[in-house]
Amino acid sequence: MIFNKKNTKMKNAIIIGCGRFGSRIAGDLSLDDWDVTVIDNNRNAFRLLPSFFGGSTMLSYATDLEKLEEAGIKNANLFIAATESDEINIAASQIAKVCFSVDKVVARVRDQEKIDLCEKYEI
Repeated sequence: MIFNKKNTKMKNAIIIGCGRFGSRIAGDLSLDDWDVTVIDNNRNAFRLLPSFFGGSTMLSYATDLEKLEEAGIKNANLFIAATESDEINIAASQIAKVCFSVDKVVARVRDQEKIDLCEKYEI
């Protein structure tokens, strides 16, 4: 279920993970006139969104294909995986890139070995 869905704009972003990092990006993009949907599996995480955030929120897991489609991933120009898990971020980014052909996909990866592996396989 999507909450606070506003009108569709030309710039559509989906952000997975609503921690400090994801909520900050969501706020910044919202101010820059992006239609932003933030997905997290913890309802309380949405409290971190800034008060001016005008996008949508969805309670779901990052790799749930049905929920990603409901969130509008087929129309997304930008997908950002910003959870606390490198593995989830990589998997969700691959889904966005390979299954849904999102134009720009960004994954937050902190482990250097995983970064090297992603670069090797052009993830």
